[in-house]
Amino acid sequence: MITEKQLFADLIQKQAVQKFSWIFIFGAILGFFSLTACSSVAPPVSEAPADQFDYAKRLYEAEDYQDAIMELQRISYNIRATELEDDVMFYLAQSYYKSEQYLLAVDTFKRLVRNTPGTKFARVVYFQIAMCYYNLSMPYQFDQQYTQLTIQQFQIYIDGYPAADSASIAAQIAELNNYADREKDNPEYQKLLGKLKAQYGLYDTLRIAEEKIRESREKLARKTFESAEQYIQLRAYKSAEVYFDEVILGYSDSPYYEKALLGKIDVQMTRKKWSDVLDTIEKYKARFPEKTEEVEDAFETAQRELSLSVNLNTPPAGR
Repeated sequence: MITEKQLFADLIQKQAVQKFSWIFIFGAILGFFSLTACSSVAPPVSEAPADQFDYAKRLYEAEDYQDAIMELQRISYNIRATELEDDVMFYLAQSYYKSEQYLLAVDTFKRLVRNTPGTKFARVVYFQIAMCYYNLSMPYQFDQQYTQLTIQQFQIYIDGYPAADSASIAAQIAELNNYADREKDNPEYQKLLGKLKAQYGLYDTLRIAEEKIRESREKLARKTFESAEQYIQLRAYKSAEVYFDEVILGYSDSPYYEKALLGKIDVQMTRKKWSDVLDTIEKYKARFPEKTEEVEDAFETAQRELSLSVNLNTPPAGR
């Protein structure tokens, strides 16, 4: 006779088998689609380094960055001091970058320019190193080490690859326009066109570099300004003034410059530094002449308090 306990155990076993079957089927389906996805990139035709690199590059272009990394790492040991070395290192670094492994990307980019100083990828490498630091930069509330590195690296890029003057570009365009439509297959035409495209590409990256520097400097200015505000909440007014001064002296191109001047005026008034208040107000008026009304009340108060203090310290006449 089958007991209730045996029936329950048999039911549990059947459910476990059914559950395992579904897991197996689901895993098989996933495996099938994984194999199908991998098979979209044809394997290398041979073990030759060039064919291996071609396969890795196709993986990269298919956005299969992890597999591209594995292949490029594997073949990187066999192509040292060959014409493929900088290509392999560049695509390895780019694969790290695309998969958001920015520290590994930086290290690989730096090894690329160190091992192959004359690499054709030099300009792109220096730009990408800066972009890695930019992506590693934390929000302003946190440590700003990578923000500082972003600014430094983009400045290195701007200094190292300045844009040609506009007159040179205009001359090339004029020369290009001299070719008739029927001559546009002419090698000289194509050469000039390539030069112009390179120049326009450089202008674009220089514009991005300048934007990233401005954005990063604004982040540093905000962090410094917020530190000043925190010291005000702690009633540490002298320390607050130090941080306002850091914004004023170091980030006059940021939107926090005006706020820092106004904050410094308030702090100096709280500290009753009336002469200093007037000096800071004069600096504010010189920079923002259209906004003098913003500091008019502070100006009148500082003048009045300064006059009172002078009168109190002046001895009576005849003594």
